[in-house]
Amino acid sequence: MDTLPFDIKKARQMIIFIGIQASGKTTFFRNVLAEQGYVHINLDTLHTRHKEQNAINECLGVGSSFVVDNTNPTKAERIRYIAEAKQHNYEVIGLFFQSILKDCIARNEARANKVPRIAIPGTQNRLEMPDYTEGFDRLYYVQIAENDFVITDWKG
Repeated sequence: MDTLPFDIKKARQMIIFIGIQASGKTTFFRNVLAEQGYVHINLDTLHTRHKEQNAINECLGVGSSFVVDNTNPTKAERIRYIAEAKQHNYEVIGLFFQSILKDCIARNEARANKVPRIAIPGTQNRLEMPDYTEGFDRLYYVQIAENDFVITDWKG
């Protein structure tokens, strides 16, 4: 991937990832956004909603840009992040990761830290497509192609 379709901001930008397990979200963060200075907020590493909320509060308090790297499959799950970011005058960007079940299951099987196989279709069954009415300022579609990420404007 050569460039991102949005400006990198060191302050007041929240990027929310949407996609089933093993769709490439954390790899995208590590390969693309980590070096740009975004704070990584992820329940897999923080383990509790309380710790997650503390990390978000810290970012909002100092104006740091951050990424919410969870599956975030439903509008109800996304709205709390979006509402909070909007209250602090953040730009909110959504990245929907292509979530093809068989591909995600295959990537999961190749990972060191596998999620239970049953969890992946369970999340896919709950997956709701994002839209601008949720409060996103920008939305993009992310695909993995030839071991690289391809980002296009959301057409949902």
